[in-house]
Amino acid sequence: MREELMEAVDDVWAETLRHLPMSSGQEDLTREKVEFTAVVRTGDREVEKMNFGRGNNARSGIATAGGHLRIDRSAYPDIEVRKGDKFVALQRTGEPAFEVHTVDDRSHLRLICELGDA
Repeated sequence: MREELMEAVDDVWAETLRHLPMSSGQEDLTREKVEFTAVVRTGDREVEKMNFGRGNNARSGIATAGGHLRIDRSAYPDIEVRKGDKFVALQRTGEPAFEVHTVDDRSHLRLICELGDA
């Protein structure tokens, strides 16, 4: 039943992504770029307050949200995701990019990545 539920969720919410492997901020040539489908949920971070300060990381308005990526491990058993890698959401307007902040590989069903803005 768990697999049927995952398939139903993926049928509705999955989108095409491009994985860009990175190492120390540079393209990692030891891992291949891969396009695949997975569930990406954005905008589910805690409510962010407006920042009108000055400085390198000051922003006027509300920052775009990161989110979470959930990859079906049975469909993509060879994908290797590391902190610092990037993903491009190919079906979204402007093809936004996200950076991997954390990778949770404890589940045998899903590889779960916390995403931030790239």
